[in-house]
Amino acid sequence: MMLQSVEAVLRNKATGEMVTVEASATVADAVNVMVERRIGAVLIMTEDQLVGGIFTERDLLTRVVHAGRDPKTTPISLVMTRDVRFVTPGTTIEAALSMMHVNRHRHLLVIDGPRVYGLVSIGDMVRELIEHGEGRFEAAVRELGQAKK
Repeated sequence: MMLQSVEAVLRNKATGEMVTVEASATVADAVNVMVERRIGAVLIMTEDQLVGGIFTERDLLTRVVHAGRDPKTTPISLVMTRDVRFVTPGTTIEAALSMMHVNRHRHLLVIDGPRVYGLVSIGDMVRELIEHGEGRFEAAVRELGQAKK
Protein backbone atom coordinates (compact mmCIF):
# COMPACT_ATOMS: atom_id res chain seq x y z
CA MET A 1 0.00 0.00 0.00
CA MET A 2 1.43 3.35 -1.06
CA LEU A 3 0.96 6.22 1.38
CA GLN A 4 -0.34 9.42 -0.13
CA SER A 5 1.34 12.73 0.54
CA VAL A 6 0.10 16.24 1.16
CA GLU A 7 1.79 17.16 -2.13
CA ALA A 8 -0.79 14.99 -3.95
CA VAL A 9 -3.57 16.82 -2.12
CA LEU A 10 -2.24 20.17 -3.34
CA ARG A 11 -1.82 18.84 -6.87
CA ASN A 12 -5.40 17.51 -6.99
CA LYS A 13 -7.17 20.50 -5.43
CA ALA A 14 -9.78 22.10 -7.67
CA THR A 15 -7.70 25.25 -7.73
CA GLY A 16 -4.00 25.30 -7.11
CA GLU A 17 -4.10 29.00 -6.37
CA MET A 18 -2.99 30.09 -2.94
CA VAL A 19 -5.53 32.55 -1.51
CA THR A 20 -3.96 35.27 0.61
CA VAL A 21 -4.90 38.54 2.25
CA GLU A 22 -2.48 41.30 3.19
CA ALA A 23 -1.83 41.85 6.89
CA SER A 24 -2.96 45.47 6.48
CA ALA A 25 -6.49 44.35 5.46
CA THR A 26 -9.56 44.46 7.66
CA VAL A 27 -11.58 41.47 8.83
CA ALA A 28 -14.32 42.49 6.37
CA ASP A 29 -11.80 42.34 3.51
CA ALA A 30 -10.75 38.81 4.50
CA VAL A 31 -14.34 37.65 4.94
CA ASN A 32 -15.23 38.99 1.48
CA VAL A 33 -12.41 36.93 -0.05
CA MET A 34 -13.45 33.84 1.90
CA VAL A 35 -17.10 34.18 0.82
CA GLU A 36 -16.22 34.87 -2.83
CA ARG A 37 -13.85 31.88 -2.98
CA ARG A 38 -16.05 29.64 -0.80
CA ILE A 39 -13.19 28.77 1.52
CA GLY A 40 -12.84 28.54 5.29
CA ALA A 41 -9.43 30.15 5.74
CA VAL A 42 -6.92 32.52 4.15
CA LEU A 43 -3.22 33.00 4.65
CA ILE A 44 -2.24 36.43 5.93
CA MET A 45 0.87 37.76 4.23
CA THR A 46 3.18 40.48 5.53
CA GLU A 47 4.44 43.28 3.30
CA ASP A 48 7.65 41.20 2.92
CA GLN A 49 5.49 38.39 1.47
CA LEU A 50 6.06 36.15 4.48
CA VAL A 51 3.27 34.23 6.18
CA GLY A 52 2.15 36.32 9.13
CA GLY A 53 -0.70 34.05 10.15
CA ILE A 54 -3.94 32.42 9.11
CA PHE A 55 -7.49 33.68 9.46
CA THR A 56 -10.21 31.05 9.76
CA GLU A 57 -13.94 30.84 10.27
CA ARG A 58 -13.21 29.94 13.88
CA ASP A 59 -11.14 33.12 14.31
CA LEU A 60 -14.06 35.13 12.93
CA LEU A 61 -16.48 33.48 15.34
CA THR A 62 -14.40 33.69 18.51
CA ARG A 63 -12.17 36.73 18.06
CA VAL A 64 -14.50 39.01 16.12
CA VAL A 65 -18.19 38.15 16.52
CA HIS A 66 -18.07 36.83 20.09
CA ALA A 67 -15.68 39.63 21.12
CA GLY A 68 -18.05 42.26 19.68
CA ARG A 69 -15.49 43.72 17.24
CA ASP A 70 -16.50 45.59 14.09
CA PRO A 71 -15.27 43.62 11.03
CA LYS A 72 -15.09 46.79 8.94
CA THR A 73 -12.60 48.49 11.25
CA THR A 74 -10.77 45.58 12.91
CA PRO A 75 -7.36 44.86 11.37
CA ILE A 76 -6.95 41.23 10.37
CA SER A 77 -3.54 41.21 12.06
CA LEU A 78 -5.27 41.76 15.41
CA VAL A 79 -7.46 38.65 15.21
CA MET A 80 -5.56 36.17 13.01
CA THR A 81 -3.92 33.02 14.36
CA ARG A 82 -0.19 33.66 14.47
CA ASP A 83 0.95 30.18 15.50
CA VAL A 84 0.29 28.46 12.18
CA ARG A 85 0.68 24.67 12.16
CA PHE A 86 2.46 23.37 9.10
CA VAL A 87 3.62 20.27 7.25
CA THR A 88 5.95 19.67 4.32
CA PRO A 89 4.73 18.45 0.93
CA GLY A 90 6.16 14.99 1.68
CA THR A 91 4.13 14.53 4.87
CA THR A 92 1.66 11.66 4.58
CA ILE A 93 -2.03 12.44 4.60
CA GLU A 94 -2.43 10.18 7.63
CA ALA A 95 0.23 12.10 9.59
CA ALA A 96 -1.29 15.45 8.61
CA LEU A 97 -4.78 14.32 9.59
CA SER A 98 -3.45 13.05 12.92
CA MET A 99 -1.80 16.41 13.57
CA MET A 100 -5.04 18.21 12.73
CA HIS A 101 -7.05 15.93 15.01
CA VAL A 102 -4.68 16.28 17.96
CA ASN A 103 -4.44 20.08 17.64
CA ARG A 104 -8.09 20.58 16.62
CA HIS A 105 -7.18 22.44 13.42
CA ARG A 106 -9.01 22.25 10.12
CA HIS A 107 -6.28 23.83 8.00
CA LEU A 108 -2.53 23.32 7.66
CA LEU A 109 0.08 25.41 5.95
CA VAL A 110 2.29 23.46 3.54
CA ILE A 111 5.85 24.79 3.45
CA ASP A 112 9.32 23.51 2.73
CA GLY A 113 12.03 25.85 3.92
CA PRO A 114 11.18 29.32 2.71
CA ARG A 115 8.81 28.09 -0.03
CA VAL A 116 5.08 28.28 0.70
CA TYR A 117 3.13 25.66 -1.25
CA GLY A 118 -0.33 26.50 0.02
CA LEU A 119 -3.00 25.66 2.52
CA VAL A 120 -4.84 22.35 2.84
CA SER A 121 -8.05 21.69 4.69
CA ILE A 122 -9.26 18.54 6.36
CA GLY A 123 -11.86 18.36 3.58
CA ASP A 124 -9.14 18.47 0.90
CA MET A 125 -7.41 15.50 2.52
CA VAL A 126 -10.55 13.45 3.02
CA ARG A 127 -11.46 14.06 -0.64
CA GLU A 128 -8.01 12.84 -1.70
CA LEU A 129 -8.38 9.67 0.38
CA ILE A 130 -11.81 8.93 -1.05
CA GLU A 131 -10.99 9.70 -4.68
CA HIS A 132 -7.44 8.33 -4.86
CA GLY A 133 -7.14 6.08 -1.83
CA GLU A 134 -6.63 2.74 -3.58
CA GLY A 135 -9.92 1.51 -2.10
CA ARG A 136 -8.85 1.73 1.55
CA PHE A 137 -11.59 4.14 2.51
CA GLU A 138 -14.28 2.37 0.55
CA ALA A 139 -13.29 -0.98 2.08
CA ALA A 140 -13.48 0.49 5.58
CA VAL A 141 -16.94 1.90 4.90
CA ARG A 142 -18.14 -1.49 3.58
CA GLU A 143 -16.72 -3.28 6.65
CA LEU A 144 -18.44 -0.81 8.97
CA GLY A 145 -21.75 -1.31 7.15
CA GLN A 146 -21.50 -5.10 7.41
CA ALA A 147 -20.59 -4.93 11.10
CA LYS A 148 -23.79 -3.01 11.85
CA LYS A 149 -25.99 -5.71 10.31
